Amino acid sequence: MSRRKRIATVGTLVALMTTIALVFSVGRPTAPAGPQANAPGEPREQGEQDKMRGEAEAFPPALSAHLEALAETLPGNQGMAEEGPASAAEDAFMARAYPADTISVAEMSRARSAFIATSKRPFPRGKPKPGNWAMVGPSQALYPRSEFLTSFLYVPNAYLAGGRTTSAAIAQNCRPGDCKYYIATAGGGVWRTKNALADDVKWQYLGGPLGINATGTIAIDPNDPTANTIYAGTGEANICGSGCVAGTGIYKSTDGGTTWSAPIGQPEFQGKGVGQILIEPGDPNTLYVASTTALRGMSSVCCSGVTRPVPGAAKWGLYKSTDGGANWSFIHNGSVNVADCLGNLAEFNNTLTCSPRGVRHIAFDPFDTNTIYASSYARGVWRSTDAGATWTQIKQSLNNGLVQTRTAIAVTALPNGKTRMYVYEGNNGTDYSRLSRSDDVAAGAPVFTDLTSTSVADPGWAWFNLCGAQCWYDLFVYTPAGHPDIVYVGGSYSYGQNTANKRAVVLSTDAGTTGTDMTMDGTDSLHPNALHPDQHSLVTNPTNPFQFFETNDGGVMRSSGAFVDRSAWCDDPARGLGPTSKARCRQMLSRIPSLLQGLNKGLNTLQFQSLSVSPFNSKELQGGTQDNGTWENYGSPILWENTMIGDGGQSGFDIAIPEFRFHNFTGVSTDVNFNSGNIADWIWISDPITDGGTEFYAPVISDPAVAGTLFAGTGVTAYRTTTYGLGTMTREEANLHCNEWTGDFSVTCGDWARLGTNPLTGAFWGDDRVGSAVTAIERTAADTSTAWAATTRGRVFVSKDVDAADPSAVSWTRIDDDAVTPNRHVSSIFVDPENGNHAWISYNGFIANAPGGHIFEVTYHPGTGLSTWTDLSHDWGDLPATDVAVDTHTGDVYVSSDFGVSMLPAGTTHWVRAGSGMPNVEVAGLTILPAERILYAATHGLSAWKLALP
Repeated sequence: MSRRKRIATVGTLVALMTTIALVFSVGRPTAPAGPQANAPGEPREQGEQDKMRGEAEAFPPALSAHLEALAETLPGNQGMAEEGPASAAEDAFMARAYPADTISVAEMSRARSAFIATSKRPFPRGKPKPGNWAMVGPSQALYPRSEFLTSFLYVPNAYLAGGRTTSAAIAQNCRPGDCKYYIATAGGGVWRTKNALADDVKWQYLGGPLGINATGTIAIDPNDPTANTIYAGTGEANICGSGCVAGTGIYKSTDGGTTWSAPIGQPEFQGKGVGQILIEPGDPNTLYVASTTALRGMSSVCCSGVTRPVPGAAKWGLYKSTDGGANWSFIHNGSVNVADCLGNLAEFNNTLTCSPRGVRHIAFDPFDTNTIYASSYARGVWRSTDAGATWTQIKQSLNNGLVQTRTAIAVTALPNGKTRMYVYEGNNGTDYSRLSRSDDVAAGAPVFTDLTSTSVADPGWAWFNLCGAQCWYDLFVYTPAGHPDIVYVGGSYSYGQNTANKRAVVLSTDAGTTGTDMTMDGTDSLHPNALHPDQHSLVTNPTNPFQFFETNDGGVMRSSGAFVDRSAWCDDPARGLGPTSKARCRQMLSRIPSLLQGLNKGLNTLQFQSLSVSPFNSKELQGGTQDNGTWENYGSPILWENTMIGDGGQSGFDIAIPEFRFHNFTGVSTDVNFNSGNIADWIWISDPITDGGTEFYAPVISDPAVAGTLFAGTGVTAYRTTTYGLGTMTREEANLHCNEWTGDFSVTCGDWARLGTNPLTGAFWGDDRVGSAVTAIERTAADTSTAWAATTRGRVFVSKDVDAADPSAVSWTRIDDDAVTPNRHVSSIFVDPENGNHAWISYNGFIANAPGGHIFEVTYHPGTGLSTWTDLSHDWGDLPATDVAVDTHTGDVYVSSDFGVSMLPAGTTHWVRAGSGMPNVEVAGLTILPAERILYAATHGLSAWKLALP
C-alpha cells in the first residue's frame, strides 16, 4: 500500500488569501506598502503599478487574479495576523501547546530528554532490527526551466535549490583552491565547503552534534587565521511565522565544525533566537551575542496572539562574555538603562521601554572595538563607547509602535578616520522600507541622510520598499571591508513591477546615491539566472567586493564578480514602461551580474512536510516543502524536480491513473494534474472549500480503494469529491477554465461536497469551532465505506458510510469520549489497511498541559458504536508525536517527533530509536509500505529519508 502522511499542525483562523500570501515564503505578510509615486504628470503605467500585495502576485497569473477576486468575499484583513499571516509555525506551536497557550523551556527540555532516553535504550533481544536510514534526496533539487517561469514572475531559469539558509560566513583568507565558507540553515543545521570558489562546490554537513538543527547564525573567530574556529547560534532570530525556532544555545568548534563543544550559554540562550555573534579581534574570549524571542514547535511562531515569551527563558537582548562563554552578562536591549529590561509579557507587548523582541544586529566600530553598535526591534540603533557598559541611541526606530520594525546596520571605515554606517529598515509595510547613511557615527549625535525616494524619477527609488511588508524576515545591509562606498541591500521580490529585475538585492558603488539590480543576471532577458525571492544574508569574496555569496529561501547563490549592461532590455514593450520608468529601468539594469550560479548541489536542506508514494512504483516519491513548492523524484534518489512553485503542502497519486497527481499549496488549495505533474497542466479545484480556518497544511488525501475520490479536511468539516475535483467538466473543459496558468475561471472550479449535516468542528459535537479545524481524514484499502477523522481539539470520528451517494447522508460517530483520551491535538491517524475498524492515533502537545499518552491503538465496534482504546505510550515520555505508521506485517509501531523517529517493537513496552544514521532532525511525516519493507521519513530541513524494515 501507499500512504500520504500529512504534517500535524493546529489550525488558526486562516482565510484563503492568507495561505496564498505565503506561497513563496511561509510566514510573510501581504499588507500593502503604499503606492509607487510617478514623475509629475506621468500616468501610472502598465507593469509599474507596484501593487505590493505580497505573494498573490507570484501565483500563476490566471489563478492569482481569480483568487484575488475571491478574497474580496473574505472577512477581516484577509486573515492577516499581527506579525504577518497565520503560519505553519503558528499551527505547529499551537499543536504542541494546546490546551495551554505557551510552551516552556522546561517542556522543551523534557521532550528532548525523552527522545535521548529512547535513543539510548537497548534494542530488545530476539527482535529483528531495522536497517540504517539512507538519504533518498534530493541532493539535486531542480527547478526546471519552464515557459511559465520568466523574469516577470519567479526563478526564471533552471535552478538547483536548497532550503532556507539564514546566515553565512566566509574566511578572510579565501583564495582559489582554499576558501572556507559556512552556512546556517533554518532546519538543516550547519554546512561547510572548503572551496567556495570552485566550479563544483562540495558541501559537508556539520550539524549532527547540535542539539537542534534550527540555526540562526554562524560566525568565524577573526583571531584564528585558519578560519577553523567557528560559533553557531541555534534558534532563528527573525520574528517570522516559519522557522525562527527557539534554540538550545551556542556551539563552538575549533576544527571547522567537525566536532562541537557542548552548548555555551545554555541558560542565557535556550528558548530564544540568536541573531548575531561577534568575537572581539585581539581577544577571543570576549563575545557579544544578540538574542531575540523565539518559540518551539515544528517551526517557530510569531503571529495572531500566539507568540509570547517562553516561560523559563532568559531575557532577550544583548549578552557579553569575557571568559569565552563560561559566564554571561545581560548588557542591552534597546534602552539607556539595562535595568529597565525585564523580559516579561508587558515588555513583549511593547508597553515598556525596552525592545519587545530583542537585539537583532551588532557590529564593532572599525577603529575601536570598545565601541559597539546594536540595533533592536522597534528601538532603532544604539552605540556604546565603553564595551557595552553604557548605551546611547543614535537613530530612532522607523516606528517604535510596531514590534516588526527591524533595523539592519553595516559599518565601515572612511579614509578620514570617521566611521560610516548604513541602515536599512522597515516593518510590516505600514512604513515603506528605506536606506539611510551617516558618515560619522562613532561620537556625538550622528546625522542620518535618507537616501530613499518614493518616486521612480529619482535614483533613490532603487531602495524604495525592497522588503515590502516582511522586513522582519527578508532584510540585510552589507558593506565589504575596505570599500566604504559599496553597499548591498537585500529584501524580497517586488512582484508586479517591471522597472527593474524584481529588486530583491540592490548594489550601490557610490555610497547609496544610486543602485543597480543584482537579482537576475545578464544571460537572457526572459530566462536569466535569478536569486530565490526571499533574501537573508550576503558576504563578498575578500579579494573581490563585487563577487557576492547570497543566502535565501532557496539556498545559496554566487555571482561572477563581473557586470554587464542590459539597459536595452527595458525597451521591451512587454514591460509596459513609460518614459520616466523606462529611464529608471535602464539605469537599474546598466550594471547587473554577468552570471549568477546556484551552489546548492549536494545541499540536502529542503524542508519537507510530507511524502506520498506512487501505488505503481514504490520508489516514486512526491512531497511538499516549505518555501519551495512541490517536488517529485520520478524514481531517482538524487534528482528531484519541482512540479509546482510556491509553498508545498500535501500531495498524492491515484490508484487507477498512473499519470494523476494532486498537490496543495497551503490550506486546502488543491490542484490536480493528469500529466505526471507537468507544471503546465495543473488544474485548480478548490473553489468550494475556501471556508477558512483550515490547518496551514490541511489534510487532503486520495482514496486508497476508489479511483477519482479525494477527501479534504477544512476549518469546518470533511469534504469529498468523486470526480478528481472536475465535477461534470471533461478534462479539456477543466483545463480551459481552471488551468493555473491559462484558465479563464469563468466557472466554479471544483465540486467538493460536505460530508454529513453536522460539521465536525461544530457545537453538535461539543466543539466551539473557534480555533478548531480538521487535522486528519484517513481511509483504508480494506473497504470503500470507512473513514476516520480528527480535529485540533482532540475529537475523533469514524464513518462507516463515507461513500454514500448523497454526501449529506454520510454519518459520523464520535469515539474519543469512549475512554479517557488526551484533550490535545490529534497529529495523525493510521488506519489498518486490512481492517477499517482498527487504527493507531498519535497526539501532539504535552502531558504537562493535558494528561494522557501520545500514541494509542484504537478498535471501533460498529455494532455498539463504541470503541476500545489502548495506550501504547509506555516510556515514550512527554514528547509530542508528529506522526504514526505501523508495519502491519510485524506489528512494529513507528512514531516521529521533533528529534527523529522511534519504534515500539511488537509485543514490547519500551520505545527505542528506529534505525541509525539519521541526524537529530525534525520529522514531519512518515509513509510506510509494509509489503515493500520500506519506511519513508519527511524531515523538516534535511530532505527525505528511507529505512529498510526488518
